[in-house]
Amino acid sequence: MNKGEQMNFKIFLNKKADVQAENRLLRFVVTVIGIVVLFNTVMIQRSLNYQRVIIVPPGLDVKAEIRGDYLDKNYVMAFSRYVSGLAFNYTPATVKRQFEELLTLFAPEAYAAGKTTFYNLAENVIETRSNSSFYIDRVSIDTVKKRVEVFGVRRLYIDDRKVEDLAKTYLIEYKINNGKFSILSVSETGDGNGSTGR
Repeated sequence: MNKGEQMNFKIFLNKKADVQAENRLLRFVVTVIGIVVLFNTVMIQRSLNYQRVIIVPPGLDVKAEIRGDYLDKNYVMAFSRYVSGLAFNYTPATVKRQFEELLTLFAPEAYAAGKTTFYNLAENVIETRSNSSFYIDRVSIDTVKKRVEVFGVRRLYIDDRKVEDLAKTYLIEYKINNGKFSILSVSETGDGNGSTGR
């Protein structure tokens, strides 16, 4: 091997060594970037699981917390009072509008049954010219079973004559879907008939 060939061979070996060193460096950088991306993904996922939203809905004078499929009692209490106002306080002039607003809070799987029940009730209210007032005494919330019991007194008038002035208990069953309160059912308890919305 002559001197020129030796020089070319050395240059080739140097370039090969440089390329190999460069490849090792690139592999190291890609590995580090992969580890950082994986770590970042895990941390984002963990932060999403621990993310909280604090809101103050209208009519609520304290903060309410939403986290995943958890709503704190303040939030559920506010919605229970809102649902009770729509479902149990009505006049012939307001009943259809109120029940339509109430139905927007129903879960998709419970909407059809709720629509049938509350539309029938609205027709009955208009035909009989009924007025209902419900005065909430207390609200009991079970966040595990996702049930709310609303205790109070209902006064029912037909043609301005009081026909009922009784203690009533209503059960609101709900679910949480991405932080949204959705009604599954509204029913009366304690009188043996379990009629929805009455």
